[in-house]
Amino acid sequence: MTEWTLRLDGIHVGYPGAQGLKMVVEDLSLQLSAGQIGCLLGASGCGKTTVLRAIAGFEPVSAGRMVLDGAVLADSARQLPPERRNVGMMFQDYALFPHLSVAANVAFGLRGRHRSQRAVRVAEMLALVGLKSAAEAYPHELSGGQQQRVALARALAPRPGLLLLDEPFSNLDIHTRERLAQELRELLKATGTTALLVTHDQAEAFAMADRIGVMDRGRILQWDTAERLYRHPIDPVVAGFVGRGMLVPAAALGQGDDALVLLRPEHLRLDPAGQVRGQLLSGAFRGPGFCGQVRLAGGEIIEVDLGEEAMPPPGEELRLRWTDPAPVRFPRQ
Repeated sequence: MTEWTLRLDGIHVGYPGAQGLKMVVEDLSLQLSAGQIGCLLGASGCGKTTVLRAIAGFEPVSAGRMVLDGAVLADSARQLPPERRNVGMMFQDYALFPHLSVAANVAFGLRGRHRSQRAVRVAEMLALVGLKSAAEAYPHELSGGQQQRVALARALAPRPGLLLLDEPFSNLDIHTRERLAQELRELLKATGTTALLVTHDQAEAFAMADRIGVMDRGRILQWDTAERLYRHPIDPVVAGFVGRGMLVPAAALGQGDDALVLLRPEHLRLDPAGQVRGQLLSGAFRGPGFCGQVRLAGGEIIEVDLGEEAMPPPGEELRLRWTDPAPVRFPRQ
C-alpha cells in the first residue's frame, strides 16, 4: 500500500463575498508519494494558486482534509498555522531580500539554529545549486536563472516535507525556462524533495512533473502522467487543453457515428488516396516541417502537420489520411 506524503481529500476553499462564501476550489483531491513532483496545470483563474496557498496555510479550508507526512494540516475544524506545517514555498517573483547577500538570503529560513549549523547548511545549499562562488553577491548582481537557484536553495535549506512552487519560470525567457525546468527537476530528484508546482504552461508541466492535474473552474479534471493526459484524456476540456488538437465530429473523418473525436496535427497525413478532404487556408514552416490550417468539408478548421516537403499553395484542395488507430472519442453534449 502506497504511503502518501501529501494527500488532499475533497478540499473546498472560498472567499467571502456579497452572497456569502464564493467557492474557488471545490471537492479537489490529489496524492503525492515521497519524492514525487506534482503539477497543477490550468488557465489563469482556475484556482491552482489558491490550492497552493491553502496547503501553505495562507487560505483556510472550508471543507475536506489536508494531510502531510501523517499530520493533518487542515480540515473543516482546524487549521495548522503556516509556520508549523513544514512546508516550503518558492514564490513567483522569488522574494529575495535585496539588502542581503546570497548567503544571508539562504540563511534566512534557518533562524533559531546555531551560527555554525547555519553556515554549514548554507554552504551545502549553495554547492547544490552551483552558486558557492556567489555567496557574497547581492540579488541584483545575478541573472534571473541564478536568482531562481538562490530562491530554491533558501526554500530547501530547512528541509521541508513539501516544497510548493508558484509559476517558477514565469519571469524567464522561453529558452531559459526550458533549460531550468530540467535543471530544477534534477535538483529536486537529487534531494528527494516532494514538490507541487502550478503553471499555465504545458511544456513546463511536462518537463517537471511526475503527475499533472489539469484544472478547470476549481476542480481537477484528470490527475495523471503527461503521456496519459496527452494520449488518453478522459474529459473534453483536458483533450482540448493538453497538446495541439481539437474535437471534431467523427463524420468529418469518414466515421458514421455521432461522437466527437480528438484530432491532433500528427493524426493526418497528405495522401492522394486519403478519404478526408480539406482546403489549405494557410501554413508556415515550424521545423522540421510545415504546419497548415485546413478547413474540412464540414467547415471545421484544424491544424495539420504537412511534412518536410514543399508546402502546397494556400487554397489548394488536399486529400488526407487519418492515421490514429485508436482515436479518443467523447459523446456529443
